[in-house]
Amino acid sequence: MIYSVWNYGTRQYDYYKAGVAGPIHAGTAPKAIVSSPLGATPEQAAWPVPVGAVKVGSGTQARGRIASFGDVSTTSSMMIPLVAIVASVYFLARWSA
Repeated sequence: MIYSVWNYGTRQYDYYKAGVAGPIHAGTAPKAIVSSPLGATPEQAAWPVPVGAVKVGSGTQARGRIASFGDVSTTSSMMIPLVAIVASVYFLARWSA
């Protein structure tokens, strides 16, 4: 089975090959985790890439199942407040010195 994962850096799909998805053609559908009133991110709604999948290429068109390596929005959404706090502490310490 081929899984296509969108690569935001190269603006194309990376293709990963993994073993058979299971006895059912479609497999078990992914369950989207809705994290905002607008809905789920592509990473939350896509099929998960199976453990042990190997990259076999890339291209502009998706092949097989659209997949992701998991939700990265939680990590990236936490970085903005963290950077703001660190910058505030830095400038406050510098200002008072």
